[in-house]
Amino acid sequence: MNADLTFNSVVFKNSNDGQFDGSYRQSIARALNEPDILTIRSQSYVDSKTKVPGVAHNIRLERIDLDANLVPISQSIGTTIRVPQTAVQADIDVLVATFKALVADATFIAAVLNMEK
Repeated sequence: MNADLTFNSVVFKNSNDGQFDGSYRQSIARALNEPDILTIRSQSYVDSKTKVPGVAHNIRLERIDLDANLVPISQSIGTTIRVPQTAVQADIDVLVATFKALVADATFIAAVLNMEK
């Protein structure tokens, strides 16, 4: 996957020079020292209970900003999608749709950021 990816008007350019295991993309549109970074990694696994193999896909979005003292601060958000080999596409689609609704719910996100347990 070499094409640029655009989400929320941020263009992530492929920055993987072969030194990174996975996909590494960044945007330096705001400033060179304030990048937005998107990393995607995949890894095979075997579920410890069911012994069914699968692939875990980790997605991480990081944003570097400068605080009032010009010190870089990093905020990030990420998720892992585990797909067993025996999974049915329709079930994965429902899981993804439910997750999208969950993270789009501002009330839920506010509760998480306010230490909801």
